[in-house]
Amino acid sequence: MITETAAAGAVAPPRRGPGALARWLPRRFSREAILVVLSGFVLSALFNWPVVRNPKSVVVGDLGDPLLQTWELAWHRRFLTHGGDLWTTNMFFPSEDNFAFSDSLLGYFPLALFGDGQYAAVLRYNVAFVTACALAFIGAYFLVRQLGGNWQAAALAGAVFAWAPWRLTHGSHLNILSTGGIALALFALARGHAYTLRSGARPAAARPGWIVVGWLVAAWQITIGFATGIPFFYLMAGIGVVALVVVLRRRAEFGNRVLVANVVGGAVFLVVTLLMAIPYLQVVERYGFTRAWKEIVELSPPPAGLVTVSDMSWLWRGSVFDHDANVPMPAPWEKMLFPGLPVLVLAVVGLFVSAWSKRVRVWLAATAVVVAVFALGAGFFEGAFTYRLLWEFLPGWNSMRTPGRLIMWTVLLLALLAAGALTRLGQLLADRLERGEPKRGEPERGEPENSEPERRGSDHRRPERRRLKRRRLVSLLLVVPAVVALLEGLPVRPHPQVPGIPPGLRTVFEQTREPMVIVPMGEGNEFHYLLWSTEGWPTMVNGNSGNFPVPYVELFEVTREFPDSHSIDVLDKHGVRAVAVMKATVPGTPWADILTRPTAGYPVTRTETADVVLFTIK
Repeated sequence: MITETAAAGAVAPPRRGPGALARWLPRRFSREAILVVLSGFVLSALFNWPVVRNPKSVVVGDLGDPLLQTWELAWHRRFLTHGGDLWTTNMFFPSEDNFAFSDSLLGYFPLALFGDGQYAAVLRYNVAFVTACALAFIGAYFLVRQLGGNWQAAALAGAVFAWAPWRLTHGSHLNILSTGGIALALFALARGHAYTLRSGARPAAARPGWIVVGWLVAAWQITIGFATGIPFFYLMAGIGVVALVVVLRRRAEFGNRVLVANVVGGAVFLVVTLLMAIPYLQVVERYGFTRAWKEIVELSPPPAGLVTVSDMSWLWRGSVFDHDANVPMPAPWEKMLFPGLPVLVLAVVGLFVSAWSKRVRVWLAATAVVVAVFALGAGFFEGAFTYRLLWEFLPGWNSMRTPGRLIMWTVLLLALLAAGALTRLGQLLADRLERGEPKRGEPERGEPENSEPERRGSDHRRPERRRLKRRRLVSLLLVVPAVVALLEGLPVRPHPQVPGIPPGLRTVFEQTREPMVIVPMGEGNEFHYLLWSTEGWPTMVNGNSGNFPVPYVELFEVTREFPDSHSIDVLDKHGVRAVAVMKATVPGTPWADILTRPTAGYPVTRTETADVVLFTIK
């Protein structure tokens, strides 16, 4: 049936669907950008294939921090659906602001829109994990392309920033792997100021919108946490000062819009950082959580750590770089800092052959070395003139106890040096091809000038095809470093099955609203309890983080003698009215006798299920 509009000759509106989306994307984003985003997620899915196949039942690495961070992401969901105090959770009762005992991962809050319960929580965590790796690749790729590198150099930067060998030891630390926002923020700011490492800033090509995006992405990165956020904040503060000075000095060229974009964007970044810092500052003031220099010394990598990789690298396990003995206890995973062989070799080449100026090369190399020295913490002349200066004088820095994580910045700087080398090598090879190939219409080498025009005309495409084949070969050669970087980052690590909540404990969580403590206590058990608490969200003394409040420490000690008068008094003092005993795990622990001790004469009732005994204090 023909409508009046159609009959009148009007053009019907286009039908929306997958085809319309496919036409819209290239108009808004380049094909390269779309391909890079897809590649980042595909690579991340392949590198984490076990969790992609079983997203609700397995996690990467171990059943420690991944379960803690699974609970953290689930707490976002709890806050979204039930409200209340975001920073005071169901763990570490009766301590307040306990969500600020660790990185909050608030940047992943949008994932809170989906799912309830422990299996939805595990799925949420795995989605965040795969996304974090993908964003690291995408961000570093875009950054190098904006700064003037070719696509092969950008691919190498993406590969090492997302899967450098040192990152393999942090497979259980989503907050440390979530670095994509760092590279994306730097990319957006560079794009907004039309800045490259070849020509500096070009005011005429500045794009204020990208500047605002850069600052907003930087603010988002801060909401992930301060483990990586503190160094990033100081970097962004320095960039903000430099940007304001340059824009003010060249205001006539940049215009007011660029100035306003930096001021507004920078202000948003500072406000978000302040809002994120407030609960952490309150925790320090209320509980006195501080890091002693002794902790820094214990967790500082030795110089040998710079060339040490864990046996989780598919390419380097069993090689000259795989020497666990090079890094002492405790926490050897914090001391294996090898950035990767291809990026290291090309960074050295980039000192001599590069698309960047000599000044840029020297600056990148010097900064990379300085940051690497700082990453050794007390492992380099006891940190007297390096890391300890930051630890003592920069606000917030003394909350970080793992200097080795600064190697991330060295890796990024090495990637930029390597990008200059790879880009220049590509230019040299391309120039050589151009000089060695005849121009269109000219006879090929060895072909007489007076060869038959008909034959030459019929073969006029042959030189162009050969030139195209050689260019493709050069492109393939230049991408080899990125492939090697991906191979050395290919992980060989466990993917443990997440334990389901015992039925009896689920019943306790559903029926008991009194604050409780679950025994046996201790680090390994606490991770499980946190995950299981996503089923019902009981208020409990149990919890885990880098800091433990006084009530937890007290109850850890006194519950070993429960039930007796002293333990009941301490439980009552902290408002804890129930003790849940895990029957399967309590044997062989300091709480092993708790089930056989008499309760007569104490205000305690006992309820038993298949796997839990619940003591309730009257």
